[in-house]
Amino acid sequence: MEIKEELKAYGIKSTKQREAILEILKSSHLPLTINQIRDRLDIEMDLSTIYRVLDVFEAKGIITKTVPLEPAQSVYDYQRHIHKHHLICTQCGKILVIEGCPLHDYEEKVAKNTNYIIQRHQLEIYGICPECQSKL
Repeated sequence: MEIKEELKAYGIKSTKQREAILEILKSSHLPLTINQIRDRLDIEMDLSTIYRVLDVFEAKGIITKTVPLEPAQSVYDYQRHIHKHHLICTQCGKILVIEGCPLHDYEEKVAKNTNYIIQRHQLEIYGICPECQSKL
């Protein structure tokens, strides 16, 4: 789907800034920080504009926002309609995407026990990556 069409499908007005940011997020297979997004932009853009665009995308469900480790920067991940989680190194901040989810049955159980309508969940698993383990 073209970037302009995708923005329209989500009910978002198309602008050069929104198109550029969405293109960067779609082309990355890993979550990106705001600084990584800014560094990949071909056009000049204030950080405040980037934050506003990302807030709109998150509110509409185009991306997810994760805060890997405090005080680390949030990372933003394009939703490819593939349910996934993140494995985050507590030493270097490296993020691996884990596809698939063992929580669907648990979600149904929680919904049944609480009478909630479960809309989504987000899971981050923290550990030490092999590279950092070798430095311990």
